[in-house]
Amino acid sequence: MGQAILEMRGISKFFPGIKALEGVDFSMREGEVHALIGENGAGKSTLVKVLTGVYRPTAGSIEFKGKRLELRDPMDARRAGIAAIHQDASMFPDLSVAENVFSGHLARSRSGLLDWRAMRERTRELLERVELGVSPDALVRELSVAERHLVGIARALSESASLVIMDEPTSALSLRETRDLFKIVRQLRDSGVAILFISHKFDELFEIAQSYTVLRD
Repeated sequence: MGQAILEMRGISKFFPGIKALEGVDFSMREGEVHALIGENGAGKSTLVKVLTGVYRPTAGSIEFKGKRLELRDPMDARRAGIAAIHQDASMFPDLSVAENVFSGHLARSRSGLLDWRAMRERTRELLERVELGVSPDALVRELSVAERHLVGIARALSESASLVIMDEPTSALSLRETRDLFKIVRQLRDSGVAILFISHKFDELFEIAQSYTVLRD
């Protein structure tokens, strides 16, 4: 594992009548698969939403790649190199794989027009990297849940993400599909990407993660 890539210090998030997080310290390193563990309601989702710019913390600070990080919205997180792949693999089902991979950061030519040729070619390269044999022009609604997760990873790679958050990624996958996903996770880890892995399946966590943090009370 490499140097520290993320330092969250004293993170608190209060809602009216609810203390969702209080004084959470959390850190990750480059090239690490780090498990985030806790019962339902322990604050895992809230911490992820703080890290991805959905929520602004009531207190605390975030340092990413050695610099203070202020997240006003999810686009700030994506621009910083933080990508999230959620349990439901949320995407635009009636758009193509390439359109989903480049959603939010469409490539343009020098004239300012959308460069679909470049986006399809880049998508093809990313699909090869995650070992997904589908066309960039395939509609996402035609893909399985496992294939959608791989498209989500391709989207993260298209944004040059340094930290990828996987929230219960295996909940709807078969054993074979989980093995295939873990193979890609290890490849990302070995290339220096930090992976935050959230799961209730402890056998999977023992297999894939090098470190863990537990949220409680």
